[in-house]
Amino acid sequence: MKYLFIAEKPSLMRDVQACYKNHKNEVTERVGEIDFTALSGHVCTNFMPTDYEEWKDKSWKAILYPMIPNPWQIKPIADKRKQDTIAEIRRRAADYDGIIVGTDSDVEGYGIYWLLEQYLELNEKPALRFIEHSLTDAEILKSLLSMTDYHKNPTHVHFVQSFLIRSRADWLFGMNASRMLTNKRGTLIKAGRVKSPTIKLVYDNSMAIDNFANRKYFVLEAEYETAPQGEAGETQTFKAVLQGEDGDVQFENPKLFAEFSMEGTVEEVEKKKSSSHAPKLFDLAAIQAEAGSKYKFKPDHTLELVQSLYEKHKVISYPRTQCRYVSSEKAKEFPAIMENIAVFEDLGKIAAGIDKGTFAKILKDKAVVNDTEVSKESHDALLPTLKRPDLSRMTKEEQIICKMIYMRLLAQFLPKLEEEKATIKIRHAEADSEDIDAENEMGGIFKASGKVVTEPGWSILYKKAGGHALPPLKKGDRITAKSMKPVEKETSPPKRLTQATLINAMRNIATQIEDKELKKSLADSQGIGTPATRASIIKDIIESGYVEEKKNALYITDKGKNYIEAVKDFDIAYPVFAANMDNSIKKVQRGEADYEQVMAEVMQKLREMCEQIGQDPKEVEAELAPFEPVQTDIHCVKCGGVIEEQKKHYECLGCGAKIYKNISGTEVDMELLRNLEAGEQSGYRNFTTRAGKPFRAALKLDENGELTMVFFEESVKCPKCGKKATLNQWGVFCGIKKCGHKVFRSFCGHDFSYPEMKQLLDGKAVAANFRSKAGKNFRAEVHLNTEGEYTFDFQEEEKP
Repeated sequence: MKYLFIAEKPSLMRDVQACYKNHKNEVTERVGEIDFTALSGHVCTNFMPTDYEEWKDKSWKAILYPMIPNPWQIKPIADKRKQDTIAEIRRRAADYDGIIVGTDSDVEGYGIYWLLEQYLELNEKPALRFIEHSLTDAEILKSLLSMTDYHKNPTHVHFVQSFLIRSRADWLFGMNASRMLTNKRGTLIKAGRVKSPTIKLVYDNSMAIDNFANRKYFVLEAEYETAPQGEAGETQTFKAVLQGEDGDVQFENPKLFAEFSMEGTVEEVEKKKSSSHAPKLFDLAAIQAEAGSKYKFKPDHTLELVQSLYEKHKVISYPRTQCRYVSSEKAKEFPAIMENIAVFEDLGKIAAGIDKGTFAKILKDKAVVNDTEVSKESHDALLPTLKRPDLSRMTKEEQIICKMIYMRLLAQFLPKLEEEKATIKIRHAEADSEDIDAENEMGGIFKASGKVVTEPGWSILYKKAGGHALPPLKKGDRITAKSMKPVEKETSPPKRLTQATLINAMRNIATQIEDKELKKSLADSQGIGTPATRASIIKDIIESGYVEEKKNALYITDKGKNYIEAVKDFDIAYPVFAANMDNSIKKVQRGEADYEQVMAEVMQKLREMCEQIGQDPKEVEAELAPFEPVQTDIHCVKCGGVIEEQKKHYECLGCGAKIYKNISGTEVDMELLRNLEAGEQSGYRNFTTRAGKPFRAALKLDENGELTMVFFEESVKCPKCGKKATLNQWGVFCGIKKCGHKVFRSFCGHDFSYPEMKQLLDGKAVAANFRSKAGKNFRAEVHLNTEGEYTFDFQEEEKP
């Protein structure tokens, strides 16, 4: 047999090719001869709606939704290098008995080959699936000698089915929702099955912070000092807080607390021991979250680093994994893997103390070695390989990520973290009572909490705080408070999302859901999006202006708010919608759900979404209604030809020049057309960008008969020097070189309108909504001071 190995990337091709040359006789004997070629990621894609005859050349309003391709069609991506690659594979394929599929062994990788196979009609050609676990020579050889039938092996079939549902659902919901919402809102809305709920996560977080009502309150705190214990003992100070039925007693006014006797009696002492396993091994989402939290690495940058450690240095396993467990077969390599940990001196010293018997014990630890969990995915957790890291060849950031992976593995071999938590409850009689007997139910209970680490175990790697101990008191002991006073506390807003914590929120979407039954059903969900797409989705919503990042924190923008306003009434906006669907898709991948049934559910949800958004049949009818062109008495300014009115535009019968009837939301009627063709400039009108932002401009035809916009300008006085300045769509600009003062229309998150700018230039104040540098929304009046700068007019209590 002779095979063509199709790698997803040239780097993988070179690594596998080198291994093949090193072991050619063995591979040829057991598999066959192999030649190699490489793609560069996706080379084919699904048709766009405009590629289908059914929707080609139709306006978005002239389509009856939902659009459902039947059959689905595939085309090459519009890139010459990719098209050349496809042409080469088409030319060479006939010379081989079969194909070896060497794309990444995640869902996306399966899809890359499937699309190519369908486009080139290679379905009937035998195919083997190469699964890369790491790129060391030994692992590549092992993978080459254990390849299975791409078309028949259930695992491969399920991964392909999972790709088909995911990619088609993304197309169906994205294309249909975007067009329908754009029709409904009049501005471009790019909806997405995963994109929309991701923006919603940031929106909800930002709104929760912006609308957070800060509350100050008081608790009554007693401080105690115990007598020295033993000859070398020291006094021990601890604090306790007055308790009510629901925890700490809180008052807005500190004077409302009752007064209590300083003498108290210990009413209850409770101690609980707990142990905790080391944190799970990393998958991609987990290491992106931790690297973001500890080192401020962006998720896409962390992905680049782990990809480099995998491809370039070959010291870690496949990075785009969603699994946090190891197979029993892989676990047999632990002793050899751990020998390399000495490259990190501090970790090596700790690892040297591990008993050899620990390796046998860990094989029985289901929190680490779990074949059932690994079988649900195509890869183990993120692990070091058997190749010893050469730190001198790595960047500082690569060393950090590599050490994180080794440290997390080392943690699994260390003892559990053992802690003892203690609470002491002390009763104090009210000040006017002399009875402080422990049995007396009057008075107040003050509670103190403490915690001590009895066995640090794995936590020595992470410098976990040790807690504080309470004194060895027992029930019935009498104790005197050193002081008792109200202490002011303050409620805290939710923490603002970062890119790293947003990745975590997408991955662990079940934690965002309050409904207990739904939470339980999604407990095994891998969240929304995939390891391959989450970082790029976050990057896209930032670059598209829906979300902005300031000092590592994420804020919803006005554009993002408008977006959520447009989609908030529809299921597609909510994370639970995407999570439910992704959970079903994940079950297909694992062979736990039927492909046809899940695909039918996707179609049902699509129709429900389209019904939610709604479509006016009369509007569609009007769009589809025939229009008889009418010749006007207006002549083309360019060639003198007669202008003909058509359904959507005016067109010259001589030179074919066109002027559309709707320009950025403003209608061009016959009167305006007549003036334009006569060489006149229109008055200034209000327009709207595709993003929904208003602007003012005039229309005129240039010397080539092309319609152009003349942006608004008006002569005004400079608010600083008083001389000639220009007011336009961007702000006020002084024309005097010596002054050169500028006042931009956009200030603290607010875009001033033309009337508002005029009001400011007239020396009057304008009231509007603004956003502080910290991201907090507030309302205030603003005016231009004598230096021509924006100045807020606050009432004292209104300051942000």
